[in-house]
Amino acid sequence: MAKKTTKSAASKTTTRTTARSGPQSEFSQPRKRQPFTVFLVMDNQTARESLAAGLRNQQIEVHDYMTAMEFYRDYRKPVPGVLITEVHPRGMSGIELLTKMTAEKNNLPLAFIAGHKDSPVAAQGVQAGAVDFLLKPVTEDRLLALVARAYAMHYDTDWDFVCEDLDDIEKSLSRVSEREREVLDLVVDGCSSREIADQLGVSAKTIEAHRARINDKLRADDLPHLVRMMMAYREEQNA
Repeated sequence: MAKKTTKSAASKTTTRTTARSGPQSEFSQPRKRQPFTVFLVMDNQTARESLAAGLRNQQIEVHDYMTAMEFYRDYRKPVPGVLITEVHPRGMSGIELLTKMTAEKNNLPLAFIAGHKDSPVAAQGVQAGAVDFLLKPVTEDRLLALVARAYAMHYDTDWDFVCEDLDDIEKSLSRVSEREREVLDLVVDGCSSREIADQLGVSAKTIEAHRARINDKLRADDLPHLVRMMMAYREEQNA
């Protein structure tokens, strides 16, 4: 039986950053890559310019901004691409920007960059329509992988390079206990360990132990990877 994969949205796919042998993706080949622009919003100039330079070295067009408002005022003509913004840049927050874009029916995909304390907010943002998120510190490899997922979503291509099959996710979930599944669902919904502990009547330390076991059983690289896998699984279950 063919393995199941999901490919309806970048937020509902997973990816590995390890090198692949054999055929190369369209995105990884600049001569074959179709137009795609990255809009990067970070208030740390050094980090922003370093990440932007890394993308440009891969021949990816990048427009970078210090604030969400700068981007909002500048973006007028729709182009294929992805907006990647911190959850809390200076001024307008990333969530506020997502809300504005949704209200205005702006279809440019948006992904978040979040520190550890803001990771539940980023997960909530995915539930609200963001396509993906990264945790700080952001590496060039992880940023490039996010852009590749957004590219695959836009052009409906390269899925063999960014999708992880749903059979593997289902097998991993079969190893998760009932209590761990409760914790997992709350984590994906954007609840912090403290909030989950309060809901389930246990200590935050106990929740952290559950989360560690969940990550191990699902082989999740980090929280964004875990959220992508579960969003993919939920979509399949609701199809």
